[in-house]
Parts: sequence; C-alpha cells; structure tokens
Amino acid sequence: MPTNERTWQSYSYLTLYSLLIFLTIPWLRPFQKFVYAQFGKSAFGYFVLASIAIGSAWAIFYIKQNTNVGVSTKNYLWLAGVTCLYGYFTINLWKCPEEAIHFLEYGVLGYFAFRALSHQIKDVTIYFTASLISLFIGTIDETIQWIVPDRYWDFRDVGLNFLAGALLQLGIWKGIRPGMIVEKIKLQSIIILLITCASCIVLLGLCASNTPSRILLYTEKLPFLSFLRNTDTMMSEYGHKHRDSEIGTFCSRFTNKELRTIDAEEHLNYSQILNSSTGTDYNQFLKIYNTLNSPFLYEMRVHIFRRDRYMSLAEEGGEGSKKKREQITIAFKENLILEKYFGNTLQHTVYLWPKSKMEEMKKEIDLSEPYESPVSSELFTSFSERELWFGIGGALCILLVINYIYSHRARRATEILNLNS
Repeated sequence: MPTNERTWQSYSYLTLYSLLIFLTIPWLRPFQKFVYAQFGKSAFGYFVLASIAIGSAWAIFYIKQNTNVGVSTKNYLWLAGVTCLYGYFTINLWKCPEEAIHFLEYGVLGYFAFRALSHQIKDVTIYFTASLISLFIGTIDETIQWIVPDRYWDFRDVGLNFLAGALLQLGIWKGIRPGMIVEKIKLQSIIILLITCASCIVLLGLCASNTPSRILLYTEKLPFLSFLRNTDTMMSEYGHKHRDSEIGTFCSRFTNKELRTIDAEEHLNYSQILNSSTGTDYNQFLKIYNTLNSPFLYEMRVHIFRRDRYMSLAEEGGEGSKKKREQITIAFKENLILEKYFGNTLQHTVYLWPKSKMEEMKKEIDLSEPYESPVSSELFTSFSERELWFGIGGALCILLVINYIYSHRARRATEILNLNS
C-alpha cells in the first residue's frame, strides 16, 4: 500500500482526521438522537456493517489490481477473517449500535496512521505502532468526552478504539501484505514503537489516576478547572469488592467498616436529603450528590433505584414467570444490601420496605442463587493505584531494557561491518 504523498502530507491527513474526531464529539449526541428518531436505533449498526463490506470489497479490488502483491488464497482468508471479526463485534454491540461507530471511526484512523508511518517504517513494527497510535488518540478522544456535557468516559470505549485500529492493521498485514514492508527490523523502527508504547502506558496510567480525590485537589489549586467537578461520570475510581454469604457480591468505594461508620454517623443528615428529594429526577439527584461530594449517598441512591426498578418490572410482569422471579430476586438482594450496609439511613427514609414485604418476596425466590450487583462495578477493585504505578514502572523498565538490547545489537553489527570493510 505505497503512497506518493510527501511525509508532511500524510501526517497532516492523520492530524486533521484526529482533529475531526475530537471536534465532532459535542455534536454526536444530538446526531444520535436525530438518527434514532428518523431511522431507528439499528441504523448505526447497519451503516457500520455496510461500511465494513465496502472496505473489504475495496481491499480485494486493491490486491487484484496491484501485481507487486503476492496474491494467494491466504490473503483472501485473512481479509475474510478480519471482516468477520469486525462484523462479530458490531453485532455484539447491537443493544447500543451507535457504539459500533468506533470500528468505522478508528478503522479509518488506522489507515491514516499506516500511511503516515510508512514513510519512516518499512518493517512489521509499523502495524503495532499504528495500532498504538489508535490507542493513544482514542484515549485522548475519551478524555475529551469526559469533559464535554452529556458525554462519558469509558475504558471499554478506549479498548474498542484500539481494537478497531488493530483489526485494520491485521487486515493490511496479512490480507493486503504491502510489498514495501520487509522482514528486517531496523533500530529506528524499534525506537519509534517503544516510544509510542511508553506514551500509551503513561497516558492510560494518568487516566487511571484521575480519581475524585485528585480532581478535587487540582481543581482547588486551579479554579478555572472547577467545571470538572460537574462531569456526569468520574474517569477512574478505586474501591472494594464485598462478598456476603447472604447476599452475594457488590462493589463499594468503602470498606465494610467505613460503610457502617458513615451510616452510623451521617444517617440523620443523609436520610433528610433523601426524603426531601423524592420529587427530584433521579439523574439530577446523582449530578448534585455525586461521587466527588457524597459517594456514600450516591451509592445508596443507585441501589435504591435498581431495587425499585426491578420491583416495578416484576409487578408489571406475568404471574409465576421465570423472568418475574429473576426481577424479584434482584430487588430482594438489593434491598438486603441497603438494609445491611445502609441500614441506619434507610430506617429514616420513605424508601424503607416493611418486613412483611420482604417475607412475601422470600417465598417466590431461591435465596441460594448467586447474585452480583452491577452497582459501582466500574470501580477498580483488583488492584490499588499504587500497585498500578508499580506495574507501569515495571513495564517502562522492560521497554528500556528492550531498547538497550536492540541498540547494543545494532552497534555490534555496525562495528563488525566496519571491521570487515
């Protein structure tokens, strides 16, 4: 896939396309609502599938028209495999088909990244470096979304951006197999790859460290950033996964001891807030009492919402159905979490359920069924922030060692060549 463009032109296209992605962020939500209203939710999914088919057809046309590419059955099989993967992941997102736009958006970005890098990198490292560029730009994209109202940060979307770019590189590498890419890897290519990799690792680490406490810290010192306190979601939060033999598992920003302490000390204040806001819109409540200023109250309100929502769905469903039992189980277990860990506050609110209601529900469900509450499941619970940075430090050290090894080999090869000459 050679290009006759100058280096600055190729990098300009990559830069301009990246800016286009960033500039369209504020307008995508209104556009999404427009498409939903005019064409239906699935329109995004069908559009992405059609674009994938067109891209695959173009790739087949390209390898047929370029005689410098050694075309074989393997080329077509790899292209078919990549196309199927794109299609599979798109269909897998059908509940939120607009998310599949990531595959189209960052597939195109991967193409521009490859064209730009091809001026300097002529070996297989180009595919890995181009994939990491998709990851880097995709992370910046999500960071901007975190700042923009009604848009959200999501590590999963960062992964989708990377996956889209990486699949495109796999298609070029194994499907198109550009003749300009040679097997011998140059030191310069390794250095570019390592720098790109290190940049991605550090950027993701900074995002994972952008916790509520840190947001409060730097917005106090830099008042012009105070608007970040009003973002709809936090970028990263750490917490604890609790396992309760009676309930199942759930996540929280607090330890068991902290939950009970806060519940005991603040229950009158928090119960008054909950009672006085019964007419407040749920989403508006979470914006006012968010994880920055009231994490305990935020968690409790989300558990109440999930409990009441599934109880309402169960009451609307058919008698004795399996789905109804599942809905009652969810409501029952969520209420157990509220009673056990937010109990003092719950006791003084209008959200308290009578014991008779719980006894009736208990007759309809199987208490032995495992339950895992999705409330606060976005928290990092497997590792701490300190452990994360130890890991990042270790990864950067490994990259430095790899750089040293390849640099040493390159110097030795140069010395031997000079001696022989």
